[in-house]
Amino acid sequence: MTPTVLITGAGRGIGLELVRQYHARGARVLAVHRPGLVVPDALLALQEAHPESMRLIPLDVRAASVVVNLAARLSERIDILVNTTGMLMGTGYAPAGNMVGGGLRATLQVNATGPLFVAQAALSNMTRGGKIATILPIGDVRSLDLLDPDARQAVKAAVVKVMQSLASDIKPSGVAVALIHPGAIDPAPGGEAPLSLGDSAAGIIGVIDALTLETSGRFFGYDGALADG
Repeated sequence: MTPTVLITGAGRGIGLELVRQYHARGARVLAVHRPGLVVPDALLALQEAHPESMRLIPLDVRAASVVVNLAARLSERIDILVNTTGMLMGTGYAPAGNMVGGGLRATLQVNATGPLFVAQAALSNMTRGGKIATILPIGDVRSLDLLDPDARQAVKAAVVKVMQSLASDIKPSGVAVALIHPGAIDPAPGGEAPLSLGDSAAGIIGVIDALTLETSGRFFGYDGALADG
């Protein structure tokens, strides 16, 4: 049976690479991207080359009312949902870790409540054996070092708590949930990223493949090592 994978943040970065790799494995891919007049070229090229196995879904996860209505736009059975968080440290934060309300609310919406609403929409089309993964590229929630601003800690804690609560709630329905750190895929200033997007995405897919109800709710590295221990 051909699996169907719903991927958010599919227009760039790790989301786009996950689209490429899942499609190369033979999956049908539903690629969620930010709405706009222009679809990212790489994503559009993939869809135009494979219209029978890929569908593009414009969606702004910052708009709660729009995300809530996503279920009405999904006609396919969903086997796997991959949420790629995207607005980790945008504008709206003052120095010294002070939080400016609007910026924090927007960041929480993109990284915590948005993925939860997408998951709830996908669940209406999931059956036992389904899997939900949220990619969390902001480190281990337990490594609350002083270098991280307060806002970053709030977002980390919120994403982890929301997804772990979801895992507990839906475990009886046979759907497993994981948080996954993608590794060091962001390049240092003037340098290259220690880890390629291709290797990170391959690792993430491997973690999702191995995910079971027994390991649901855990926080993994892209290499499969537990990040929450």
